Amino acid sequence: MKTAIAAVFVLAFQQTILCVFLAAQVGPPASAAQIVNQMLQAETAAWKSRQHFLYRNQERSNRTSGRLWDELVVETTDGSMQRLISEDGKPLSENQRNAEDRRIMYLANHPDEFRRNVQRRKEDEARMPELLREIPNAFMFRSVDSVGEYTRIAFQPNPSFHEESYQDRVIHAMAGMLIIHTADMRLSELDAHLERKVEFGFGILGVLRDKTNLSLVREEVSAGQWTTTKLRFHLDGSILLLKTISRDLNSSRYGFKPVAHDLNGAEAASIVRSNTF
Repeated sequence: MKTAIAAVFVLAFQQTILCVFLAAQVGPPASAAQIVNQMLQAETAAWKSRQHFLYRNQERSNRTSGRLWDELVVETTDGSMQRLISEDGKPLSENQRNAEDRRIMYLANHPDEFRRNVQRRKEDEARMPELLREIPNAFMFRSVDSVGEYTRIAFQPNPSFHEESYQDRVIHAMAGMLIIHTADMRLSELDAHLERKVEFGFGILGVLRDKTNLSLVREEVSAGQWTTTKLRFHLDGSILLLKTISRDLNSSRYGFKPVAHDLNGAEAASIVRSNTF
């Protein structure tokens, strides 16, 4: 139960942060709102024609049990196929390599299982419209400065915003900074955190502490194709009966190579099993 509820709060925080740069269509000053709105249009158009890639991912997280994993990843419409290459800088043993082969082949031979994660993501994305409707009223935006082709815009809670749900409480406690590449009107960097502790059920159901934060860096990895290359996330709090939770993720992606957009799970499995990068 604890894990499930924690996952909901992690999802709400991540979705809300990612929606900040997609949602500002009103709010002072007009110049900041206009820049963010133009970026919204560019990101929406780019999403519809996004490229799939083969890349390397170095990650330390709860998923990796705190170890540094180096993975080969290939994207498909049905999800991402991953192959573990090394752990804490050491190549896998023969037993570990065989276990990875068996896991990958199982996913290749069971497409429904492979699609399960992407189905959950699609369900999560279906919640976006509700968040988008709330965010223009939840935040105030301010242009900070411009350096070359980049503009920094700060966001903070709008004191007149009326909270009606747990989700609203998380949204309304956020503040941070985003950097937009104004030549292409694409999101380049995002840094966000909770300004204050957020309680659920007077603290009995759960608490998110102000150490909760997220940052990401996005780069143009091929012509017109921007993607996240660095992601850091920390969730600090307690869920149910004040049992402490701490969810951490620190990942870096590099070496992007375009792949066919219509790859299926079996084809992706073949790529990660045979590609030495």
